[in-house]
Amino acid sequence: MSRTLGMIDGIGARACALGLYVVDVSTIIGSGIAHLIPWRKVKPVTRSVLARQILFTGVEAVPFVALLALLTALSLVVQGQVQLQGLGQSDLFGKLLVVMLVRELGPLLIAMVVIARSGSAMATEMANMRVAGEIQALEWSGIDPFRYLVVPRLVGVCVALVCLVLLFIAISLAGGFLLSLVLVPNSPGIERFTALIAHNLTPFDGIVILAKTVVPGLLITAIACLEGTRGAPIVTEVPRATTRAVVRAITAVFVWDALITALAFT
Repeated sequence: MSRTLGMIDGIGARACALGLYVVDVSTIIGSGIAHLIPWRKVKPVTRSVLARQILFTGVEAVPFVALLALLTALSLVVQGQVQLQGLGQSDLFGKLLVVMLVRELGPLLIAMVVIARSGSAMATEMANMRVAGEIQALEWSGIDPFRYLVVPRLVGVCVALVCLVLLFIAISLAGGFLLSLVLVPNSPGIERFTALIAHNLTPFDGIVILAKTVVPGLLITAIACLEGTRGAPIVTEVPRATTRAVVRAITAVFVWDALITALAFT
């Protein structure tokens, strides 16, 4: 009996902790959006941090994203179109590309790239700043750490994530067409391929892409900043904060992606 009560108590404690964590992340996101509404009042130094964040998260990741898009397209062409031709269902190749690249793999893979590159970097940076007392120094200087450190990163990661996903989709679709011409006999021409893609794309897919990029961008940044500023201000806590940020950001993105897919396509 006591063991059962202990298990129930443990489950309840974890549920409460999860609820409080969701509230903390939501508060960061809500406060960040509230700080952005009067855009004219955003200081130039904050815009400079925003530009650097877009450069690091977006521009510097373009070569890797392009390579990832081509490799993903190669896998789909080899595994998908060849099998569909064998079944006499070549017309389904366009739908396969839209479902896999546009709706699922594109947003999810790029979110993982952003977590690995930018999420971990932000958590490490925040934790190191806290250990060095730089966040407290900003407060003493009359600078709002949230407005200076968190807000531009929220916007920068979201903008970069949306652009990277669109780039991934464009390169993977173009690469898929070119690779199919080289690797698969009797592949459709450019007109037929474009028609297959256009037939399976709808305006609703644009809404899904935004939902699977903007919100994950906010979640990744909020979790990274939250984990980076929590815990004891000691050096040994920095790698732990980074690990927590990466794991929890991945979990949040997968949960959100599954939720959107379930709501949008069922």
